[in-house]
Amino acid sequence: MSLFYRFWLTGIFLLLSFSPLSAFEPSFDSRQIKKVVVLYSGPLDFPATEMTERGIREGFFNNTAFHIQLFSEYLNLSRFRDIKQRTALAELLRHRYGEGGMDLIISVDVPAAHFLLENAENIFPKIPIIMCDIPKHLAERLEASPLRARTSGILEPMNARTLVESALSFKPATKYAVLISGAFENDRVRAEGFRKAIEAFGDRLELIDLTGLPIENLLDRIKKLPRDSIIFYSTLFVDGIGRSFIPRDVLKMISDASDAPVFGLYEMYLGHGIVGGCLISMTAQGKKAAEMAAMVLQGKSPAAVPFDDGEGAFIVAYDWRQLKRWKISENDLPVGSKVMYREATLWDLYKSYIIGVVSTFVLESILIIALVINLQKRKKAEVELRNSRQDLKMLAGRLISSQEEELSRLSREFHDDLAQRLAAVAIEAGTLELQSRHIETSVLQKIGHIKGQLIGLSEDVHAISRQIHPAILKDLGLVRAIKSQCMSFSDRENISVDFHSQDIPEAIPEDISLCIYRIIQESLRNIAKHSRAGRVEVSLKGVPGNILLKVEDDGMGFVPQCAQHTPGIGLASMRERVQYVNGEFDIRSEPGKGTEIEVSVPLEKRKK
Repeated sequence: MSLFYRFWLTGIFLLLSFSPLSAFEPSFDSRQIKKVVVLYSGPLDFPATEMTERGIREGFFNNTAFHIQLFSEYLNLSRFRDIKQRTALAELLRHRYGEGGMDLIISVDVPAAHFLLENAENIFPKIPIIMCDIPKHLAERLEASPLRARTSGILEPMNARTLVESALSFKPATKYAVLISGAFENDRVRAEGFRKAIEAFGDRLELIDLTGLPIENLLDRIKKLPRDSIIFYSTLFVDGIGRSFIPRDVLKMISDASDAPVFGLYEMYLGHGIVGGCLISMTAQGKKAAEMAAMVLQGKSPAAVPFDDGEGAFIVAYDWRQLKRWKISENDLPVGSKVMYREATLWDLYKSYIIGVVSTFVLESILIIALVINLQKRKKAEVELRNSRQDLKMLAGRLISSQEEELSRLSREFHDDLAQRLAAVAIEAGTLELQSRHIETSVLQKIGHIKGQLIGLSEDVHAISRQIHPAILKDLGLVRAIKSQCMSFSDRENISVDFHSQDIPEAIPEDISLCIYRIIQESLRNIAKHSRAGRVEVSLKGVPGNILLKVEDDGMGFVPQCAQHTPGIGLASMRERVQYVNGEFDIRSEPGKGTEIEVSVPLEKRKK
């Protein structure tokens, strides 16, 4: 053995020794541990390897009878194709697992299956084998092999013909079927299945065989394909001059260089250049292999387990970008097809934002509508309230006018009738007194007393008449009438009243004069009845456009809020009188601190 070969063998041994061991570690439960070695044809980073490994793990994960410990070996057989290299790999695996008590072996893809056919007796003697993703002709070969006694497996679904039919349904004018594959044993096996499927349509398709070419030549030929061509891509692990590739990476180069749609067999190609179709799922293949392995681990002989035809281990899916590129309508796809890699729409990209904006807009619109409705209702209510206030004001005005008219009538009756009659009786009593000097003194005194009572009664009637309807306002004017009222109140109630006026215009509307007079009259009446005041100050002042009235006392005071509707105080009637002339009425009082009434009445632009 040469020094170079020993160095190469040592490197391979180190590579495999440190290859990732994917295992379900044993846990502290009572289940029996089963050790399973998985031989992958490709390296760890191959898409097919990753997907199959995922499926195997999922399949074993559902098993509850055993605790499965997995040992994964990534053989990379498309790179190590030399007999000496394969022999070295077999020797390394024998050293690693020959005495390790393995319970089952799983091979993945055709190269690993061929590797076991050649080396299983030396590496894994008597250990059951499950072969995953192998062609039907290899299963037929195993049926005649002694290895069948301990071997079963999962076949790769034969869906090449289905894929060709699907492609032609999308492009019925196609005249040329271009077959692309590599030069590796795995490439040749799969290319043969595709070739047979294409030849079945020989009456309408002409085959252009581009298998086994160097990559550069292949890409150059692709650029020169005739119109009305469809490319069917199998696998390309090794090109025509022996270089190793990842089939999915080659597919991307082919799709970019081609002016014809590309169709392929495997799910892992989706998104890398193929249109799509009924695609073999390596994940489903791996899951099927794990489920079959679990049956064997439970005691069933592999010889008694028939090969699984792999049906159901596929998906029907399409690349949205390729459909658009080749103008294939989604309406022409089989029912239930999945369309992947769809270009994100504005809805997809900003769904949450759009929902948020629309929701905000709708909510704001609802709020705005509600506010508008509420505003309209409020305006309507304000108009109704304003009308009601106007109606109340008009009603109050009519009541006040009616009251004043009635008081005026009563005042005239008191003055013109009752007072005159009392005066006449008093005169007659005086005449009787003069004519009766000769009668007894006691009778004369009684006549004099009656005369005095009649004179007093007449004066009282005159005073009541003036209070009921102050004609003095017309005769003397507002200031002198108020001054007279204050003097009369002070004399009658023995309460000091200080009245002073300032800048009062001579021409004051009659209704304003009457309002101010009545306010003072009612205020003095309340002071006499309720306040127990010793001093009252009445102030009347003219300012531009207004007359200001203030009535203050030093009485016991009260709480205005509690006295608004107290009978006998007359606050409501005073306020109504002021409002009737568009004035402002304000009262301030506190218990023990007296009372202050302020009134402001405009002289101009008054509306009733």
